[in-house]
Amino acid sequence: MRNKKTIILGLLLTFFLLFSSVPAQGYSDLESLNFPIFGNRTAIWIVAQFHILFASFILGVPLFVVIAEYLYMRKGDYRYERLAKDIARVMAIAYSITALSGGTFAFLLFGLYPDFSYHIINQFAPLWILFYPGLVIIETILMYVYYFSWERLKEKKGIHLSIGILLNIVGILTLFNMDAIASYMNTPPRDLINPTVWENVYNYTWIPLNLHRLVGNITYGGYMVGMMGAFLYVWSKDEKDRAYYDWMGYIGNTIGVGAMLLLPIMGYIYAMEFYRYAAELGTYMMSDRLSMYFEAQAIVVGLLFLASNYYMWLSMKRIEGAMGYAPIVRFGFIVVFFAACIWFIPRHYFATMVPEEWMYAGMTKEKFLKITELPSHLGFLALMKAKNTAAVLLLVVTLLNYIIYRIAIKKGRIEWGNIDFRAQYILIFLGFSDIWLMNLMGAVRSLVRKDYHVYLLLKDTTLEAYTPALSYTSSLTTLITFGFFIIFIFIVWLGLKYGKEKG
Repeated sequence: MRNKKTIILGLLLTFFLLFSSVPAQGYSDLESLNFPIFGNRTAIWIVAQFHILFASFILGVPLFVVIAEYLYMRKGDYRYERLAKDIARVMAIAYSITALSGGTFAFLLFGLYPDFSYHIINQFAPLWILFYPGLVIIETILMYVYYFSWERLKEKKGIHLSIGILLNIVGILTLFNMDAIASYMNTPPRDLINPTVWENVYNYTWIPLNLHRLVGNITYGGYMVGMMGAFLYVWSKDEKDRAYYDWMGYIGNTIGVGAMLLLPIMGYIYAMEFYRYAAELGTYMMSDRLSMYFEAQAIVVGLLFLASNYYMWLSMKRIEGAMGYAPIVRFGFIVVFFAACIWFIPRHYFATMVPEEWMYAGMTKEKFLKITELPSHLGFLALMKAKNTAAVLLLVVTLLNYIIYRIAIKKGRIEWGNIDFRAQYILIFLGFSDIWLMNLMGAVRSLVRKDYHVYLLLKDTTLEAYTPALSYTSSLTTLITFGFFIIFIFIVWLGLKYGKEKG
């Protein structure tokens, strides 16, 4: 009963924050405020990232829940029903935090950047004032109806599943709504004096961003479920619960890996649209000031592929009669390792198109290049042929390893709960790394605009209009990741561990 009251209060809070975040006409006439200690950009950065992480969770996870409930209806395996219920319980708690962080973000944005806020409202008035609040209200109602009607509709699973499907449709529409604004900031319509709302929405990167975020959120949801299973496995002392949480981690990793195989393709499509819109944006990302950001991204993505393959190899140890397949998976792991290394090898180790004078102060330019560039006989490793080959190997070998893993499960007998304990650390690492990567790439998407709020249309005239060093961004990214990680694990403990103990 107390849990229901808490969630209902969260629902009321959602409505309050939605309606209170719409600014009055003429707000841009006010002077912006200065956020203490952090500064305006860092304050917005932190709150926006927290909101996006929770919003991505409550978008990716309902897809997971509905699929699990459908599999229960089809197979009759109660583990799928329990999985759906467990995830929905965490989702219900996370929803209130999403609303709180979203309202905080809106308040800060209107207070710290009033001119930008007024510009966006003028360009997207129907989306910002009508569609977005309307969709969120409908999504909130559907989510709580779906959650609270679980037991009442247990004999009418088709109706309950239909509510879940509607919830996912509205959630995806909400994502597309906000992606229109996010993509407009990077690639607004060109050569149009007074573009219509639809021309602002249907810009160069709207569709690619929709696809990239949708697949990315499914990947994120899968890894988060895997991480939930890992923590619950570690906390549990009961053998039956450990068997279930071992299976939960396996399902989460399966969804995460499966969706991640599509992410590089979506990333290529998204980046290609930046080049089509303005070559200088693509160059700024891949070859200039943000190039080292992509080196960090390549390292983390490579580690995600390596960790996923390592998890599959560890998992095979708990399958009777499957050790004959283990050497194949181990060989695949070695191929993935070298492919990942090739993928993140840069041509040179400075974040500019050409070295600038201050970089080689005290030495000649030739000597600087000699110590910061690949030797000529290894230069081919930095070419796109080598990079694309490595990316294909990462995808194909991981897929083959998974197919072999599935064959081993079908031919052998899996002992749920007897997995190598190191596998739980791998699942936690996968979840943490995916959170970190989402934070980093969110920063890249914002920083690619250089010193513009809206590229070439609305300039950022503050002292913070510069591209920060990777060291600063990665440090802030790590801080945000740790903060979200701790909050999320507390939610999992509160919803699935503490509640169970009290029940």
